Amino acid sequence: MENEAVKFLMEITRVKSFSGEEEEVAGIIREEMDELGFEKTGVDEVGNVWGLIRGKSDSYLMFEGHMDTVKPGRVENWVFPPFSGKVVDGEIYGRGAADMKGSIAAMIYSASEIKEPEKGLICAFVVHEEDQEGFGIRHFLKNTGIKPEIVVLGEPTNLNIAIGHRGRAEIVVKIRGRTGHSSMPHLGENALLKTCSKILKLKNIPLPENKELGSASITPVSVNCSPGEIPITPDYCEILLDRRIVPGESKQSIIDELENFLQVKAEVRKKIIKCYTGFKEKVDCYFPAFYIRRNEIKMLSKKLGAKLITWKFGTDGSYTAGVKEILTFGYGPGEEEMAHVPNEKLNLKKFMKSISGYKKIFSFLSTH
Repeated sequence: MENEAVKFLMEITRVKSFSGEEEEVAGIIREEMDELGFEKTGVDEVGNVWGLIRGKSDSYLMFEGHMDTVKPGRVENWVFPPFSGKVVDGEIYGRGAADMKGSIAAMIYSASEIKEPEKGLICAFVVHEEDQEGFGIRHFLKNTGIKPEIVVLGEPTNLNIAIGHRGRAEIVVKIRGRTGHSSMPHLGENALLKTCSKILKLKNIPLPENKELGSASITPVSVNCSPGEIPITPDYCEILLDRRIVPGESKQSIIDELENFLQVKAEVRKKIIKCYTGFKEKVDCYFPAFYIRRNEIKMLSKKLGAKLITWKFGTDGSYTAGVKEILTFGYGPGEEEMAHVPNEKLNLKKFMKSISGYKKIFSFLSTH
């Protein structure tokens, strides 16, 4: 099995699967599940691919991962080409190897060894997680009507168990001024200068803290100005903010807090998600935090010899746990620090260990 699993991982790591461009890798994944004996496989309207192992009962557990990756950035920063899937010294290099095609391959191969289980298992591999956490899994659950008892996310955990993360909101702050000739700045009201002062003021905004997940944070990531041309003083600017959220905060509370502090208009960013299937949807860029406290997960961590950790980044758990309140945790062979960096890699010993780990997780959760 080891050679086949590694070969499959190399194959899907070599396929470009940016958000909205997952069709090729979805086809390869479905074909592999069919060949490995999954009882049923499918692709839904947004392009998620899934496979089913039936159980004796109507209860289901879910292994979930995302097929899409971020882009590799400047290729010259990579030692090996980012889509080579090259194996060197027991590690596979490539965009998505750790985040999270290694987990996808491990989940599929672990599931294929499960025979006549008490509970069923669904493997769901979704689209558009990198640019819109929860989008793919929301549609999958809606389309199938299935509510799994537990969701296991394959995001990088270095073989530990992740039990939560801060949430995220993309906030647009709108600042208005008045145009004038930029050779006579005193005759206009420069929205860009006002914007700069607002950004600097953000250093002093009071933010809540959480014992388990740490402090909320707010980071300016871009500024767009209009008209944005010489010789015109800009009369309108937008600041895009990355606002990390802790439990107890809401969409309205973070907007109210920001508007009161800066005395400006703010709103949660909206955007259009375009799937490779042709499906389109306008979405809110808001993703709740979650943190779980369950004795069985502590017991599981001891069985696996794994630490309980929290992620620094966001995942589909924002939807499965934060919105749908399904028990959700993460387990994967990748290292969190490898996500989105040049020379992303995955240790193949950890990859093989995760196949055994997913089987142990399924066995444990099926009886607890």
